[in-house]
Amino acid sequence: MRFPILNAGIGFAAGPELAAAVSNAGGFGVLGAGTVAMELVTRRIERVRALTDAPFGVNVLIAETEEGDRELLTQQVAAISELQVAAIVLFWGDPSPYVDAIHSHGVKVLIQVGSVDEAEAAARAGVDAVIAQGFEAGGHVRGTTSIWELLPAVVRAIKPVPVLASGGIGDGAGLANALRFGAQGVSLGTRFVASDEADVHAGYKQRIVDSTAKDTVYNSLYDVWWPDAPHRTLRNKTFAEWEAAGRPPSGSRPGEGTSIGHRTNADGKWAEWPRYAIGVAPPDFDGDIEYTPMWAGESCSVVNDIKPAGEIVGDIARDAEVALQR
Repeated sequence: MRFPILNAGIGFAAGPELAAAVSNAGGFGVLGAGTVAMELVTRRIERVRALTDAPFGVNVLIAETEEGDRELLTQQVAAISELQVAAIVLFWGDPSPYVDAIHSHGVKVLIQVGSVDEAEAAARAGVDAVIAQGFEAGGHVRGTTSIWELLPAVVRAIKPVPVLASGGIGDGAGLANALRFGAQGVSLGTRFVASDEADVHAGYKQRIVDSTAKDTVYNSLYDVWWPDAPHRTLRNKTFAEWEAAGRPPSGSRPGEGTSIGHRTNADGKWAEWPRYAIGVAPPDFDGDIEYTPMWAGESCSVVNDIKPAGEIVGDIARDAEVALQR
């Protein structure tokens, strides 16, 4: 890596093209594995390798929402490790059941955490680096405090384990600030959603560009398929109609049980998308984008354009260097 910049896994939106572009630009590309069959994950990894010779990682969610998930996740993590990617980036769970198996293949283990306690537990489990996620982050949010409070506390608590920062960071000034606070690098999601290579609907990308931090909201509204997982999204029609109805609980929300449109899902099938369900709107989504969960962090305030991911990496690295020299 020439630059301490990772793209976040952001589900299937972080496809081979995005991961390869970030790695080719000198950052560290991360491929989203999603929750699909290993055969598809393997094809996606092979595609990244066809696009870059640089190291890259794979993001795996280790949330156990159903019985039997631990066994399936263990199998998936082992299979990905055998493919000799440079690192596996874990999120939303205890890394300890997976660390030894990943390390046995010479692969690094990173995990994103939301608290000092979680970071300390990860360090004891033997991870190679920790990503501290602040409350400002978009998507599913583990953090409950600002990144600028959490980051230095995690750095102190688990030193010398390397720490990266995530949440509310989207430009060179943010990277420079994270480095000053003791981070070894940053993991950026929202900034890379607004990239040419992100596999998301054009309307979603433009909403990121047009929005600021005040347009984001921390909520638990999108709970179909993943309950009890708070997140930060852009305000949209779904949120506005739910708010106008008095913010009723799950089971009595406006339009619950209806479809917001169709999309090609992770398995490549054309399928209905239920209202309040998690997911990212792909380019072929045929409904109203304003009913989809548009994951976005407060860093959308510094996202002013949609451009190639390689340019984003270069711009952030250059601006950070200037900021650090001031």
